[in-house]
Amino acid sequence: MLVMFPFVAALLLTGLANSQGSGVVNPYSNPASGYVFSYDLNQPGPTMTCNGYSNTTGTPFQQNTQWSLIDSTGTIQTIVSSSIFALSQEPSPVGGVGQTNLTLLNVTNTLDGATISCGIFVLGVLRQIASFTVKIYRAPVLKTVGTVNGLKDGSVTFQIRDALSPPPYPTPTLTITGNGTLVLAQIKYNHPNLTLSGLTEANSGSYVLTAENFRLNGMFLGASNGTFTLNVQSAPVITAGRSQVAAVQGQPFPVSLQCGTNLRGNPFPTVQWKSSNGTVVTSGGRYSMDNGPSNVQLNLSNVDWNSNGTWMCILSNGILSSLVVNISLFVLVPPSPPRNVTNGLLTLTNPKSQVSVSWQVPISRGVPPLSVYRVAAVSARDPMNHTTSWPANQTFAIIDMLKAGLNYTIMVYAVSIIGTTEAVSSPSDMVILSTAPDVPTVICSPLAASLGTVSVSWVISYDGGRPVTAIRIGYTQAGTGGIGFADTQAVVSPDATSAIIMQQFLATSSYAFQVNVTNEVGTSTSLCGQVTISEGIPPTPKLYPTFTYGAKSVALMLSAPSSGARTTGSFAFTVVSSDPYVNQSFPFPSYVSGTKVTLMVTGLQDGVTYLFSVYASNVYGISDPAGIKVPPKSQNGSSTGPIAGGVLGAIVGLLVVAIVIVVVVLLLHRRG
Repeated sequence: MLVMFPFVAALLLTGLANSQGSGVVNPYSNPASGYVFSYDLNQPGPTMTCNGYSNTTGTPFQQNTQWSLIDSTGTIQTIVSSSIFALSQEPSPVGGVGQTNLTLLNVTNTLDGATISCGIFVLGVLRQIASFTVKIYRAPVLKTVGTVNGLKDGSVTFQIRDALSPPPYPTPTLTITGNGTLVLAQIKYNHPNLTLSGLTEANSGSYVLTAENFRLNGMFLGASNGTFTLNVQSAPVITAGRSQVAAVQGQPFPVSLQCGTNLRGNPFPTVQWKSSNGTVVTSGGRYSMDNGPSNVQLNLSNVDWNSNGTWMCILSNGILSSLVVNISLFVLVPPSPPRNVTNGLLTLTNPKSQVSVSWQVPISRGVPPLSVYRVAAVSARDPMNHTTSWPANQTFAIIDMLKAGLNYTIMVYAVSIIGTTEAVSSPSDMVILSTAPDVPTVICSPLAASLGTVSVSWVISYDGGRPVTAIRIGYTQAGTGGIGFADTQAVVSPDATSAIIMQQFLATSSYAFQVNVTNEVGTSTSLCGQVTISEGIPPTPKLYPTFTYGAKSVALMLSAPSSGARTTGSFAFTVVSSDPYVNQSFPFPSYVSGTKVTLMVTGLQDGVTYLFSVYASNVYGISDPAGIKVPPKSQNGSSTGPIAGGVLGAIVGLLVVAIVIVVVVLLLHRRG
């Protein structure tokens, strides 16, 4: 039985000029936890020595050791001398220290990531006493990639280096430049793949990715550029327009169905429209389209009831599913016109003649249904509006206030909240039978009663549908029971509107005047009531005894007449002197009844005494004169005196009579 003594083994590294690495030898470590040494490809590596004690039987240590290679797939191989490895041994005495050496002659790709270990057989079992891992320095090598498509809000992975090439070591650092908004936070490099995540439409663009790495001692190892174009695709998106649209059948302008605004998507979406019956709509004829990014709209002309329903706007670009926008079109339909309109005369009482109108309901009551019927009677000679509305469930109407003798066109309309139909007329115009003229409105007033003149005027509102052929005016004196209207009729022109009657009417008497208007149908009569004839002339004006001289003139002062029945209105004045002759007018309507008046009489001669007569006149006539005697102008330029013509004559007459009486009495006294 072999008795194994305890042993100690160590892994010593010599000739490490080309190696990079560090660590502590752990004889019983797992290979994955040992040294990591990095080397350049196709270059020689160091010599490694594994030391240990021999056993008590004197078996050399080196005969109890073994070098092993565990490749990247986990396969274990015993290392023997080859073009890659060189083995050498140094014997040890029994119970002494011995060693075995392993030299890397050429670092090849097969060693990349492999683990090399040194083990000792103890009681027939290989015990690993030391290990290290080989890593080969590799500079990054990136390639040019074409267009890479990714989805918005998603990620995309693509190869940035050939899949069969070994990965770079150490892990490179990355930088990226381009005309999009992609940033390093969105990039993950896992040889040979590059993953881009959190994509947005703004990330689209062309990019240059730069990778570079360094040896473990900090020395630059290598760098490489890879290029790619990122195209971030997105499903169609649009800001939707109105989902419900109303139109009127027959409207003169197109109805617009707006799918929406701000259309987006990559690739840019195509637009397809389908009508309410599922038919694909193309531009042309009744249809025109706007399919730009700012507005997507279908314009539909000549809408009718068949256009009702849901229209579809389909947006697609091959990314995910199509976007469908539904728009409901509701077409309002006006009612069709009423049918078979007839009419007939009901009553004939000018000006309130009535006609009846009937009709049949329209073929279509419309959508929404009609609300009322509108019935109108129209005549070119009647300015009055004869239009009335009737309930939608009624098919007859009565129109009144129509004038006789006129032709009326009877028209019926169907009306709904969206409009009015065309008018439907009766087959022929309705002719209202003629009547006598309307009763005239008469106004009478005396003009100048002293001459027996009265003004009569009248207004005929309607001639009854036939021309006026005669107008007769008569009068009668109230309370006499004698002369009648027929005895005093005067005929005037049929188109006259006033007349002046001159018949020497008696003062303080009342008269009634009658106007008769005649056409071929009959005569209408109207009275203007009682016209009272007052005093025939205005009163005599009142002169004041004071007057004022001027240069060849004199100012007479008086009051316009203010009592009597004929003092209403304004007055004119006339001043007359017989010798020397003066005749001066102060015309109407300068002076009002009851006011003080100053009349400046001019053209007088110096040193002459004048006897003036003053007359007042108005619409009723000329008054009796008032007289005043004006002596020659005194030195102080004025003169006053009670020189009224009638009074002065009476005083002079009385003085003469008194003198004569005195003389006669004296003579008789002497004789006696």
